[in-house]
Amino acid sequence: MTFPPLFFLLISLFIPQHPLKAETKVLTGKHIVIYDIVNPIGVEYLPNYSNKFYKQEVLTSDEFSKRLIVEIDLSPLNSSAMFPIPLKEIPNNMQKFLTAEQNIQTNDPMISEKARELVKEAKYVHEAFAAIADWLIDTVIYDAGPGVRQDARSVMTTKRGSCVGITCLSIAMLRSVGIPARYAHGYLPPGYDWGISKKYWGIRINGGGFHAWIEVYYPDIGWTFSDLEHSKDFVDPFHILRYIDGVEHTPRYYKGGEMDVENATTYTIFREENTTLPVDQLPSPGKAILGRQRAAQQLGTIYGSVIDNNEKIIPKGKVTLWKGSKGRVFPFEQGRYSIIGLKGGNYRVAFEADGYSGLDKDITIRDKEMVNINVKLNDKR
Repeated sequence: MTFPPLFFLLISLFIPQHPLKAETKVLTGKHIVIYDIVNPIGVEYLPNYSNKFYKQEVLTSDEFSKRLIVEIDLSPLNSSAMFPIPLKEIPNNMQKFLTAEQNIQTNDPMISEKARELVKEAKYVHEAFAAIADWLIDTVIYDAGPGVRQDARSVMTTKRGSCVGITCLSIAMLRSVGIPARYAHGYLPPGYDWGISKKYWGIRINGGGFHAWIEVYYPDIGWTFSDLEHSKDFVDPFHILRYIDGVEHTPRYYKGGEMDVENATTYTIFREENTTLPVDQLPSPGKAILGRQRAAQQLGTIYGSVIDNNEKIIPKGKVTLWKGSKGRVFPFEQGRYSIIGLKGGNYRVAFEADGYSGLDKDITIRDKEMVNINVKLNDKR
C-alpha cells in the first residue's frame, strides 16, 4: 500500500555548542489525520473520545468501513497544578485510578520507593510526571520477547518491557505518588512504520500494530496522553484509540470487527494537515523523544518560511547554518524550517533552492530567544 507523504516535512537542527546531549524536541502546532479503514468482515468499534489535547471521532461508518479523524493540539501544557495533589482535588469517580491492579502493583515497595525518590524535588504535577517519565525512558529497555514478564513489578525488577510493561510500570509509579493514571489500548496504522514515515520528527517508532500508552490526570487541565517510547504529554495522530481501562465506551465490542492488517484491514489516509514545528530542546531524558512546551523556553530557535516573489512556497531547497567556520547543511520541504537548540550568539543562515538566487542572513540571537525569519528568494528564470 502506498501512503501520501506528510504535508510538511520540516527540519530541525541541533548545533552542539552547549552542554546538552539529548535532542528531545519540543513541538508546537496541530496535526490532523483522516483515515479510511476497511475490512471485508467489518471494522472494530472505535470510540469518539477527547481529552485536553487529543480528539478522535468516527465521521462515517458502514458495515465494512469507517472514516476516522484524529486531531492533536500541541499548544503549551499550561498546568500549574501543585504536587502532591490533595485528594479532595481528585473527583471520587477518578480515585480508582490511584489504586493497584493485577499487573499494576502500585503498593510494591520497590516501585513506590523509587517513585517517591524521583519526585522528592517536584513542586508541580508536571515536574513529578516528568521526573518519573524521564527515568522510565532512560532506564527501561524495550523487550517484547516471549519470556519477558510485562507486569509492573517484573519490569521494575528486570528493567525490560514492551509497550505493555512500560505502560503498567508507568501507571504504578504515578499512582504510588498520588497522580491518577490509566491504561490506553490502541492501534498504530501499518503506514506508521511502513509507508507514512519511519520517523516522527526524527524519533524512530517501534513497529506498528496493537499498542499501549498512558493517560495522566492534571487537576487543572484534565487528562492527557503520553507514549513513553516516543513522546511526553502527547501522542501523535497515528495513535488510534480502541479503549481505555476503567472508562465506559459503549458499545465496547463489535462482533466480527477487525483492526489488524494481518486480518485484511486496510488503512488509507484520506486527508492530512500537519503544522507542527520544533520550537525548543530539553536536556532530559537522555534518550531523544518528543514533547510539548510545559515550562519556559530552554534554548534558542530560528524558524520561518521560504517563499518566492509571488508569495508561493518554495517546495524544496536547503539551509546552511553557520557558526564561525562551522556549518551544517540540511534540506527543507514545503517552504518551512526550524532550527532549535541554539545558544545566544551570531549566526549566518544561507538559503538555497534550485532555480532561485541564494540568500544569506546574519542573525543575532539571545539565549532562549525565538526568532522568526521569513525569507523570499528571487526566481533566476
